[in-house]
Amino acid sequence: MWEKVGEFICSNWLNILLVVVGASAFFIYWAQERRKVSEAASLIVMQVEDLQKRVREIGSYITEGVLNDGAFYESQVLFKTDYWNQYKHYFIRKLDSFSFNTFDEFYNCATEILEQQELMKNLQKNFFFYTQQTIMQMEGTAILQALNSCSQSPVDVNEVVEGLVATIPDGMNGNQKQAVENMLKQFSATNQNRNYDQFWSIYNKEKQDIITAVNRGALDRYTPMQIRISIENALKKLNSISVIGCEGYTKMKKIAGRKI
Repeated sequence: MWEKVGEFICSNWLNILLVVVGASAFFIYWAQERRKVSEAASLIVMQVEDLQKRVREIGSYITEGVLNDGAFYESQVLFKTDYWNQYKHYFIRKLDSFSFNTFDEFYNCATEILEQQELMKNLQKNFFFYTQQTIMQMEGTAILQALNSCSQSPVDVNEVVEGLVATIPDGMNGNQKQAVENMLKQFSATNQNRNYDQFWSIYNKEKQDIITAVNRGALDRYTPMQIRISIENALKKLNSISVIGCEGYTKMKKIAGRKI
């Protein structure tokens, strides 16, 4: 019998080799695809658990119908990559329809909160830029008013311009800075008789008044009420979604824990 087996192998060794190579290639491909699914499941499971914590944190920023702007601005972005939408095609046949829809609803609510978070951060950044622009305009007006208030003794124009330029905000771009310098040179050249000790006294007081007024909320920061309403609605939906308790989540964790 073994002689016949040996003869069979010797006469068909090439075909057998092709079968072995083909089977090995198929196994490697199957293992790689299976590993991709396991890694995708791991990413989704970790993100769901992280989102649960972050969502609770964001919920704490709303107290008695008031959204804490500062805490919301400092909060980290809810998520950068939506792993469920990126990999859910792997699990269409692996999860029951209820679990699949539960994951969908959970991520839809999380995305709604993310959109409101990004909108809020953009509004706040725009407000900071607007505040800086307003301060620059107010300081420019204060400079001109102070110069008009002190006409006495002649001064060194270049020295005065250098001193005034030093007060220009760092955020001003090159073209704006050059325009201000030219304005100051022209103004100083045509108004030589100035008491600049008096100028600095007047201007520094005006500048301090501007800073104090801004720091005390002279410029209102508007937060659309719809942002808070949208976040609250999304939070209510999330509270009714038990994604971690569904059967599909348990299965997803098993898939994530596979060795091969």
